[in-house]
Amino acid sequence: MGVQMKPVLLGAAFAAVACTTFIALILSLANHHTLDLPHSTQYGIVFDAGSTHTALFLYQWLGSKENSTGIVSQSLSCDVDGDGISSYVQNPPGAGESLKKCLAVAKAAIPSGQQRATPVYLGATAGMRLLSLENKSQADIILAEVTKTIQSYPFDFRGARILTGMEEGAYGWITINYLFESFIKHTFEGKWVHPKAGRILGALDLGGASTQISFTLRDPVRVPESSFNPKLYGYKYEVYTHSYQCYGKDQALKKLQAWLHKAFSAYFYTFDFLGLAPKAPLNQVLSTIDTHCNKTWNTLVAQNPSIKAKYLRDYCASAHYIMTILLKGLKFNNTWDQISFEKQVADTAVGWTLGYMLNLTNLIPSEHSRAITGVSHNQWAAQTFFIVSALFLSLLIVILFLALKSCKLLYIVM
Repeated sequence: MGVQMKPVLLGAAFAAVACTTFIALILSLANHHTLDLPHSTQYGIVFDAGSTHTALFLYQWLGSKENSTGIVSQSLSCDVDGDGISSYVQNPPGAGESLKKCLAVAKAAIPSGQQRATPVYLGATAGMRLLSLENKSQADIILAEVTKTIQSYPFDFRGARILTGMEEGAYGWITINYLFESFIKHTFEGKWVHPKAGRILGALDLGGASTQISFTLRDPVRVPESSFNPKLYGYKYEVYTHSYQCYGKDQALKKLQAWLHKAFSAYFYTFDFLGLAPKAPLNQVLSTIDTHCNKTWNTLVAQNPSIKAKYLRDYCASAHYIMTILLKGLKFNNTWDQISFEKQVADTAVGWTLGYMLNLTNLIPSEHSRAITGVSHNQWAAQTFFIVSALFLSLLIVILFLALKSCKLLYIVM
């Protein structure tokens, strides 16, 4: 009777295996869900090599983009010790050496697996423009030294070059309008959209050796060399931008000192010191400057003990020079209330470097979307149960088959 029951049990086991295998197959194929994995963070570094100092800015953005342009944010900034790289005429290797501290800071902030994919740019502005006009070979030597230093770090170095005044002004214009959400805005629904009534702002920049103005016009720009045409987030813009070389604060003060035989960025720092940033009525600005400039040196030192003398002595001349530019040069007399003096917007430095990085993200390929396919936890548990059951029953079949075979052999022998 036992021998007769074993084929029945074997057949039942075969049927059970078939059923559980079929159920497991259905569960493995049904109700699959596809999830998009979050994009990885990408990084970019820009050195702002100005006439009086150099600063490193580390930016980051997700691998995905909005209409080919990245949503970029400032991760950190680092001020390089010493003066601008144009001051290293007598010691060109020192220009490269000065960058090492900030390069080490950036390296520590970027995951090691992404460092070699991180682009690094160095843009030199008016100080190096002047040096290049005076002694091009000396300027090239300094750029070669900073290149050598940056290339010794595990980054994707994209070059060190001297920006034109137009580029400096135009990239500053991009930065301002990006930070004030004139190009793209994040909605409550979590989407990035182009503002329907976005107000495009103009940008003023006063550096040590030059000053720039950039803004959009209702009509086409008539001077081709002053026209800049970026494409950002799928929209094209035409910007008028002009740079006034040798009209920066430091260059102007040098001229004043030469004429009088005496012994920023400038817009923000001067007005912030005077308590006039970000905005103040024009009559208050004029009276504050007049009051400050009529103080004796001893009074100024006593009232501002924490400020270095080399900065304190220039605030009066700087303020008068700024007002001359804005009122007599650029004619802001009747539109003064539209000017705002800013150093940072949303914890991001106002300057040309962010605009430069934003424009360059158009050239950096977007990261391909990544997705995974899976099932719910309950479905996975059921699927696992039936797979294990099928394996157990298969093992049972093998045992029964071997037992049945041994019984037949025993019967033949007897």
